[in-house]
Amino acid sequence: MSTAVKTKPRVLVLFGDGINCEKETAQAFALAGFQPEIRHLNDLIAERMNNTVLQREYKVVALPGGFSFGDDLGSGQVLALKIQYGLGWDLNQFAQAGGMVIGICNGFQALLKLGVFGQGISITHNVHGKFMNTWVRINPQGNRSVWLKGAGPIDVPIRHGEGRIVIARDRHKEVMSKLERTEMMCLRYEGDPNGSEMQIAGLSDSTGRILGLMPHPEAFVRWTAHPEWTMAPGRASGPGQGLLLFQNAYREVTQNA
Repeated sequence: MSTAVKTKPRVLVLFGDGINCEKETAQAFALAGFQPEIRHLNDLIAERMNNTVLQREYKVVALPGGFSFGDDLGSGQVLALKIQYGLGWDLNQFAQAGGMVIGICNGFQALLKLGVFGQGISITHNVHGKFMNTWVRINPQGNRSVWLKGAGPIDVPIRHGEGRIVIARDRHKEVMSKLERTEMMCLRYEGDPNGSEMQIAGLSDSTGRILGLMPHPEAFVRWTAHPEWTMAPGRASGPGQGLLLFQNAYREVTQNA
């Protein structure tokens, strides 16, 4: 009888320079069956972890939430520059080769600045000018995103001051047509918490393997994290709705290994 231990798929979780949700994110991946590894961005640059090494070593790359570089030059801007020029990563290429990527909150902002979702899309301050820390409901759209397979409406927290998706005025019709036609606009808010165009809460790339979203699914992997969990005490030991995204990623990488 074989005693071989099945190797868990590895996830690279970035941290450092103001990222502060790396432990929550790593825990969500661990609960889904992955082997998460939290690595400092500067160490990866020193090791020259380029796309080839990244693809060989990891199945998933996670850019967690936080306030990288204090958002001094715009949320995610400096982080994106360090990824682009310090590491030379092409995350679209990584996804096309079979990898998966998730950018949450500040990580989503960095993916937008990297141009992962194309040109003409950006992010700026909430329309009311305030930092938000509350819970919202988001609704999956279409069937593009691998991360959202089988997901219905999801309750999740949001924690951001710059979460409003904006589309370039001179390319508005073109960009919106692309987002809708290709089902890249994969998550929308119920209601309008921040003034985001079309209530966009998250975007997918064309492969469905990259997901960027402002809400924090890693913060709701246990039912007791929900502010109203005591209204359904029978679910106290159950999973939170956010865990499904990480479970979907696990199924994808293990079924296609």
